[in-house]
Amino acid sequence: MTRLNDNSNATLDLTLSWQSPEGMHEERYLLRNANPWRDVYPSGFKEAIVGLCPGESVEFSYAPGEVIPDWDERLIVTLPRRDFTPPPVLGRKIAPKDGRFYPLGFFSGLPGVFPQNVRPARVIEDSDNRLVIDCNHPMAGRALRLRATVVDVRPKPGDTGGGLAHLMERLCDFGPGMQVGRRDGRPTLFGGDGTFARQDDSPDGFFYAAPRMINHVDMQASAHLGEIYAGHLAPSARVLDLMSSRDSHLPLDFPSQVVGLGLNGEEMAANPRLADHVVHDLNADPVLPFGQQEFDAVLISLSIEYLTNPEAVMAECARVLKPGGRLVIGFSDRYFPTKTIALWAELHEFERLGFVSQLIAGTRLFTGLTTHSVRNWWRPADDLHFPKLLASDPIFVAVGTRRE
Repeated sequence: MTRLNDNSNATLDLTLSWQSPEGMHEERYLLRNANPWRDVYPSGFKEAIVGLCPGESVEFSYAPGEVIPDWDERLIVTLPRRDFTPPPVLGRKIAPKDGRFYPLGFFSGLPGVFPQNVRPARVIEDSDNRLVIDCNHPMAGRALRLRATVVDVRPKPGDTGGGLAHLMERLCDFGPGMQVGRRDGRPTLFGGDGTFARQDDSPDGFFYAAPRMINHVDMQASAHLGEIYAGHLAPSARVLDLMSSRDSHLPLDFPSQVVGLGLNGEEMAANPRLADHVVHDLNADPVLPFGQQEFDAVLISLSIEYLTNPEAVMAECARVLKPGGRLVIGFSDRYFPTKTIALWAELHEFERLGFVSQLIAGTRLFTGLTTHSVRNWWRPADDLHFPKLLASDPIFVAVGTRRE
């Protein structure tokens, strides 16, 4: 069996686990072309992976500040509010909001920062005349646990020196950490005028009148959704698939009874996982047509961004869930832009995970928050968008447990 060495490349399945006051978090990332000879790894990492065969794993624990710069008070910066100069998003003027992240390039008063700089900074105070922003890395001050599994090992091409990957930058920069609340425990201000407005505000029944027999993510992304879902559901669970369509993204062999609620009956009739389905418009009426505590789990797949009154729907999910039941919300970066709420387009994808997590926690009816991200897997070669898009659609999932 081929073992990883300095003269070979490899694919590594990386899983980073960490904890915040809100709950547990897991980030998975596929390092497609690991090169022990050139890559930049944390201390001891190279020595641990060299000699491994496909399927073998190693784990590491890192103290705060060991592989990500620790939190530094000196990176709290005060600026005049007029120095916040973002471009408009879909014609909307963006105003800074407490707890939100914005690219450093949006703040014109930072020395040495160019408008193209997309590293995130968090607004921690917003007044009429000034902003206080936190320029620390969103993962600063976190204890981390890293697991690396060798997926494959292959000979290094003879005509190139190979890639140069900084492992912790690939894993942690430009996203992870943005899904959690502020250090002082205050919630992020996601709301405001026009937050839930949409470009197309016509009744959703018109938009979904004709069935769309399409894949809303590629099959690799769908498989990742199914794997995460199955990890949070008990066998034989009674599941409500909210905003359902032709695919519930559950593994076909997962033993559960699934009821679908969506806007198009033909799509749901084509879904092999649904034992029953009902057509219902949640934006017209967020009250679910089910009794209290009917379900062991509620899934919302690839559609949370279309809800114009998501808080009411979260409360209804809690009502129909049994104590200890799971609310599992998954999304990607593909959607129908004219039907999404305006806020969605303004948010970084990890901030969207924070928004969804805060929706779950805001009801105070859920506990045990868990989030997942899965990024940088290969897109299947038979996918409609391959090879124009080589990466599989990213997956983000937030999970809450109904309080007893």
